[in-house]
Amino acid sequence: ATFVFGCQTNPEKMEALVKDTEEPIVISHDVEWFYTKNGTTTHRLTSPKILRFDGQKEYIEFPLGLEIFSFNIRGEQQAFMKSDYAIQYLDDETIEAKGGVILENSQGEKLETESLVWDEKKDQIFTESLVKITTQGQLIIGEGFESNRSFSKYILKNSHGIINLD
Repeated sequence: ATFVFGCQTNPEKMEALVKDTEEPIVISHDVEWFYTKNGTTTHRLTSPKILRFDGQKEYIEFPLGLEIFSFNIRGEQQAFMKSDYAIQYLDDETIEAKGGVILENSQGEKLETESLVWDEKKDQIFTESLVKITTQGQLIIGEGFESNRSFSKYILKNSHGIINLD
């Protein structure tokens, strides 16, 4: 028995295959980064693993999640965010956090959602997903949320819940 095999290379299919199997250019473990502005620490980011990808759109992936601590000019912690997964797009300076996202501020307010975007250029945090905000004696649920980076001033869209007024 004789078998004849023919090979033909399709450049478009090869390019698509390469893009699907893109490898990170940097892999780091147990990362702790400090972001500064005018010599003052503004954020501290920690993650068990990061993957940096180069290409048309450079990005950093946090496959095991991350934690971000935000500080005011006096070095006091203003906010804390964590998620199970995140991706940071370097060109447009955004971070998309997904899965078990928690955001807390210095007033003790806590937001929980499955998806949140932090736009570093606009200094804004937002989502169109379902959110739950817990404060002292209050539980507020909404669909859509916008905030400053310290989560001290925010807008909750389509909200309802238990709100105690003094």
